[in-house]
Amino acid sequence: IAALVVVLLLTALARHTRWKIPAVVWAGVLLVILAAALFGPEAGGVRRWVKLGPFNVNAAMLVLPSMLVLLGEMACFYPLLLCAAAILSIQPDASQMTALAVAAVPLLWRGRKNKGGTLLSAALLALLIIYCLRMPLAVESVPYSEGVLAMLGGISPLLAAAGCAALTLVPAFWGWRFCRERKAWQLSLAVYEAVLILFGLTGQYPVPFMGFGLSPIVGYGLFCLLECRLENG
Repeated sequence: IAALVVVLLLTALARHTRWKIPAVVWAGVLLVILAAALFGPEAGGVRRWVKLGPFNVNAAMLVLPSMLVLLGEMACFYPLLLCAAAILSIQPDASQMTALAVAAVPLLWRGRKNKGGTLLSAALLALLIIYCLRMPLAVESVPYSEGVLAMLGGISPLLAAAGCAALTLVPAFWGWRFCRERKAWQLSLAVYEAVLILFGLTGQYPVPFMGFGLSPIVGYGLFCLLECRLENG
């Protein structure tokens, strides 16, 4: 809650003054929110949520879209990227960890002149992916979240197909934006959402933008506000 208050204060400060908040400050605050999940509600030995009043919000879905655009605005993003990946591995959250790591590829390619940082980050991210994927699923799937596509298929195959097609709109849009504007974070966001959708299709992980839960929708909304702020200087 304290970190979210800081976000609101920084937003107000940036809006009503001429002080431009550095990207590293925003990213640091989001990292604190992500880390707060380690002290939040537990389910099956997993800690992925922060408690906001009566609601449990998935911290990764809340902050990672915005964090990707901020990392894309930073010259040296490796420490924050690896800290976020480490937190996701501790939670643990295989889908979010893998999505973040794969989405980081365009950012790492952009910073490839720093061979040491790029190679070390890529190696550590690969090891964390292997670690997370080898861990057994601690939280059981539920029909209205992880199984929402199967529920649609049970109603009508056409409805399931329409749901899958609708899911592709977000990564397709940011892929199109990348083709036009060539910003690395745009491709990273497209990849991040695409990987989460692929995980969701397995039926063992939450499906972004569909099912019972507001975390991905709120997280994407926060990202849109940040992206508009960056576009407007």
